Amino acid sequence: MNNDKIDKTIQDLCGELKPVCCVNPLWRALLWILMVVCYTSAVAMTIGLRENIAEAMNREDYIFELILAFSTGISASLMTFWLSIPDCDRYKRFLAVPLTLLAVQIIWMLDRLYFEGMGSIRENWLSHCWINTALHTTLPAIAVLILVRKGATVMPCALASYAVLAVSEFGWIGMRLVCPHDNVGEAYFLNFLPYVIIGIIAGFAAKKLFRW
Repeated sequence: MNNDKIDKTIQDLCGELKPVCCVNPLWRALLWILMVVCYTSAVAMTIGLRENIAEAMNREDYIFELILAFSTGISASLMTFWLSIPDCDRYKRFLAVPLTLLAVQIIWMLDRLYFEGMGSIRENWLSHCWINTALHTTLPAIAVLILVRKGATVMPCALASYAVLAVSEFGWIGMRLVCPHDNVGEAYFLNFLPYVIIGIIAGFAAKKLFRW
């Protein structure tokens, strides 16, 4: 291939592209985290905090669950936006952080399940839990989708997984603030199950959602 053909190929591939400013993914991550914290708080206040919130905030296990979910959500958010750029190799050493925190969360849930059982589940759980879950997660999910699509990820499946994890953790925190039931059946299976379903769907659609 001679130089003229090479130049023509380059022109065909990128002749219409325009220069763009480099954006630090950390700033986008911090913007999204600030937005989702404010949004989750606003939705929880609109729905109404659980009646026994004062009593719950004095329990060490409840505080531990919230801190663990918040830490997992923060770390997953950072990984989501770090993976949204092609040059993400420098951040791969942090991939295990949110996964480790998620593993701790799962072990905690299984420990509670073993000693406490599922507990009772309300008959009207569908009308309450899943609708509130949708309110907590819809806007953050749309926002993270818009922000990460501005990048050019080379790991779409991993990015989708961390994005779902980030949205899930903050949504679950919102549900724990409004749902008065702390048993494993409601606090984990019903309030977390929708996110598992969303994650499975997002995994199949990742390459199409986050392609260049």
